[in-house]
Amino acid sequence: MKNPIDDIVWVHSDTLESNDYNPNAVFSPELKLLEKSILQTGWVQPVLVSKSMTIIDGFHRWMLSKESPKLRSIYEGRLPVAVLEVDRVEAMILTVRMNRAKGSHIAVRMSSMIKELVDEHGVDKQHLAQEIGANIKEIDLLHQEGVFTAKKIKDYKYSKSWIPAEGAMDG
Repeated sequence: MKNPIDDIVWVHSDTLESNDYNPNAVFSPELKLLEKSILQTGWVQPVLVSKSMTIIDGFHRWMLSKESPKLRSIYEGRLPVAVLEVDRVEAMILTVRMNRAKGSHIAVRMSSMIKELVDEHGVDKQHLAQEIGANIKEIDLLHQEGVFTAKKIKDYKYSKSWIPAEGAMDG
């Protein structure tokens, strides 16, 4: 079986078009984090497009390739794509499936990871906040022992990107 990833091509962003059905939204802080990630690491994932060059998955990466002066300069307006042979119905279903499959952050797991990065690896909290698109208050909160019982998690207002794990609110 031939996989779309076998034939990645670099195309100019102006040759692609957005679809008219994507329900996904990315807010400004996350867009800045995505831009930072591409600038520091490079393109690690191609944009998925149909034969007609309509974007199936990767709209925000494409948008950044067009609107970020730094990315346009480095990549000359080009980005990696994988072309899929799908009709509109398959493309629509794939768009939703890809968006849903990316998951959400679970606060309990984030807390464990933050503690390891700070306590075991000596990562500076301010640096960590900048690198993962958080603020220092979020890092401090997640770094605390017993934060999910002490803060009465059911009543605490977390940003929409933090979703407590099932059972974390019990006890």
